[in-house]
Amino acid sequence: MARLEADLALTDAASADLPQALEQIAAEIKAELCWLDLRNASLALLAGARKLRVEILVEINPAGTCCILLRSAEGMGNGAPLTTAVLQQLVEQLLQFLPAATLSYRSDQDGPIRK
Repeated sequence: MARLEADLALTDAASADLPQALEQIAAEIKAELCWLDLRNASLALLAGARKLRVEILVEINPAGTCCILLRSAEGMGNGAPLTTAVLQQLVEQLLQFLPAATLSYRSDQDGPIRK
């Protein structure tokens, strides 16, 4: 089971713009977006030709960070290429919509434990 994480450092402006960015990104990638509350959202989409279900949880922290967790049934033994591609696309799009945000951690590149 694939489980990938990423953290974004957000300015106040980026934090305020993040909900709208998620709405636009969800529409572009054909993901189902559900706001659990004001600071937590979930997205679900089918990735690749295999239509692999990828679930994404987004947590906007008051401390100016955004934590993103992706999970799918894809095996990690081969690097979970579909799930990793979804993470890559999501991070790229978030950084385009939120130019003041910066990627501070990504589990597939930085390792499973935050430093």
